[in-house]
Amino acid sequence: MKKVLVLGMVFAMCIPLLGGCGKKNETVTLTVWGDADNQSVVEGAFTEINEAFEKANPDIKLDYQYSGTFDTINVAVQSDSLPDLFWVQGNKSTKMAELAQNGYLLNLDEYKMDASRYPQSSIDYATVDGSVYCSYPAFIDYVTVYYNKDLFDKAGVKKPENFAEFESALAALKESGVTPIALGGKGDFDRYWLIQLMAPALCNDTLAAIKSGEKPDYAPMTELFDKYREYSEKEYMGKDFTSIDGVGAQLAFTNGQAAMSIDGTWNNQMYKDLNFEVGSFAFPSADGTRYAQSGESQYNTYAIAKKTEHPEQAVKYLQFLNSKEAEQILEDHVGSIPAVKDLTPKDETVSEHSDFDQVGFNIYHVLSGVADENGKPQDILLGDVLPKLMMSEMTGEEAVTKIQEEIAKSSVK
Repeated sequence: MKKVLVLGMVFAMCIPLLGGCGKKNETVTLTVWGDADNQSVVEGAFTEINEAFEKANPDIKLDYQYSGTFDTINVAVQSDSLPDLFWVQGNKSTKMAELAQNGYLLNLDEYKMDASRYPQSSIDYATVDGSVYCSYPAFIDYVTVYYNKDLFDKAGVKKPENFAEFESALAALKESGVTPIALGGKGDFDRYWLIQLMAPALCNDTLAAIKSGEKPDYAPMTELFDKYREYSEKEYMGKDFTSIDGVGAQLAFTNGQAAMSIDGTWNNQMYKDLNFEVGSFAFPSADGTRYAQSGESQYNTYAIAKKTEHPEQAVKYLQFLNSKEAEQILEDHVGSIPAVKDLTPKDETVSEHSDFDQVGFNIYHVLSGVADENGKPQDILLGDVLPKLMMSEMTGEEAVTKIQEEIAKSSVK
């Protein structure tokens, strides 16, 4: 009897020990839906990132699938079957906000995601109603100036270091007999890119006030619109740019018929291997501050489903995505433009695009952010203001009044 009792006691003592050991060695599997639309771009990077994460966290395994599309996420929401984590577009669309506001995403505030390396635009991207819901974007695309170094040299023009030098370059290039800027005027977005480029350098504080619901000083925006009209009147975009689309403008530059092209860094491959040397520069303000515009990349931005059974482990994955190690892996594979300053650009072209001082506001995004079904100032900008400015049918002051009136119609103040 004593022997049985002793064995029973030993067995009873082992149970918590075994339970503790089992818990310590338990492996959690996280299901992650990657960005299916960009699989060909990011697959190599995420293979390496996920291997590095699992090596650093041996108790966590990743079931990583390229299953994330708007359609599959919508179906998963309706069927209550979201994976543990999935890619999101942050504030580039309304989707993440809708998911957060309807209780489908894990609020990350209590986990204190480290934002110290990121610009405010990256933090804004990840934030809904003051709370963080996804990892911070580490990369951006923006509208920049590509320029023909040969035509600049022939006109005696150097890369401008401030806004005054940019305007002097326009005049000198026109005087040399070359079209200064290749820009399409035929479509809404064709004619828009110059405004996106210049807006942060000329009226960033105005845009900040509109975004935050404060009372803006609209004088800088009036100057922005007046400059657009002035450049059109001086034929800095060519005599017939109103009848040329975006593709035609790109061809004018790549064929050497224009000195500059206003285009997105997402089209960088188009400007390689031409018959002349191409440079680029972020647009400078009056004091020489070089501005990119907010246009964060979704390559490393993931959210966590609120109903995940493993929130602590899922947060570890987000924190790893926001580590310098993971972001450098992504940069080495993809060659995106870092929004953070401690990554090493993949090549010289990326380094050149990374040479900006500040990420300013994207005017279209700001106006879209204060729009609703009653007022759509971003549509007024594209469809009414810009066509009339380029045809000298509207002044900058009248353009600002149009924008103000449309914002006033909106219920979002």
